[in-house]
Amino acid sequence: MSETTEPQKAPVFDPKKLQEVKVATDYPMEPKEFEVLYKYNAYCEMAHVNKKGYPITTPMFYVVGDDGLIYISSIKKHRHKVMDLEANPKMSVSIHNDGANLKHQKAILVIGHAEVTYDDALMRKVHWQIIDKYWSDVKSPEMREAAFNAVHTDLRAVIKVVPEKVMSWDFGKMVQAHTPGLYFGGAYDVIKAHLADL
Repeated sequence: MSETTEPQKAPVFDPKKLQEVKVATDYPMEPKEFEVLYKYNAYCEMAHVNKKGYPITTPMFYVVGDDGLIYISSIKKHRHKVMDLEANPKMSVSIHNDGANLKHQKAILVIGHAEVTYDDALMRKVHWQIIDKYWSDVKSPEMREAAFNAVHTDLRAVIKVVPEKVMSWDFGKMVQAHTPGLYFGGAYDVIKAHLADL
């Protein structure tokens, strides 16, 4: 959890304000918080439209390239999303903290289109970024190479997210209770009482 030493503000619940809020513009995240969440969050939710016209949302791992764009790796034969995006490239990506306490909810929405690529040099770069981000506990060169070879296969494709609109919101600002930080771990508190039933 990213916390602040500043005193917590009591939220102000204004029905009219909450009903009429323009989420895209009224309460954006602070720039530094946006940058950290965008670049370093563990997962995103990627939305696209399948060939039957249904919206499909999938949790995905991702990395941010030197160009500041989001790159997602997928498989072109055994996953429908690559074929769907080649047929209809419209997509969106959501990146957010766990926001279990609503005054701490912060989120980013990227709306745009996909460019599906099979360029080997780009895929190698993206796949090594994925190994570095998601397999940080794999240290030996041999294990790192094995992890890379498991990801970098002949059926892989990389989805480049080309933004047409980017927005963010800080729910704490909407209720006049903004506190700095990104806040992770609260979702566990919501569900932990039920984990004993598993």
